[in-house]
Amino acid sequence: MFDYTVETNKPVDDAVTSLEESLKEAKFGVLWDFDVKETLHKKGFEDFDQTFRILEVCNPRAAKDVLAMEDKVAYFLPCKIVVYNSKDGSTKIGMPKPTALMENIDNKDVKAFAEDIENTMVSAIDQAAK
Repeated sequence: MFDYTVETNKPVDDAVTSLEESLKEAKFGVLWDFDVKETLHKKGFEDFDQTFRILEVCNPRAAKDVLAMEDKVAYFLPCKIVVYNSKDGSTKIGMPKPTALMENIDNKDVKAFAEDIENTMVSAIDQAAK
């Protein structure tokens, strides 16, 4: 699977707040919080009712270190985490796995780095979902 996704009993806004807190503990900051539903409504698509919040997150030290290893990693930065109401009505928190994104980068150090970042982000997501 290219993603890591969990379900939470929290509403989307509460899940985002919890996620921001757990990311901060892991030294990740939220650079951008894109509310898809709000944006589509502003563009005239009032019939779009599913809630999606796409967070772009970054650990500046990690970004600096991995970019020193491989320029093309910039194609995958910043990391994204999505909090949304799925069609079955549950709230999900998920992300594309950094290890999956780095599969085509031919650098074992970058792949090991991606695994560490992935583990950190999975822990932050799991903590936020509780």
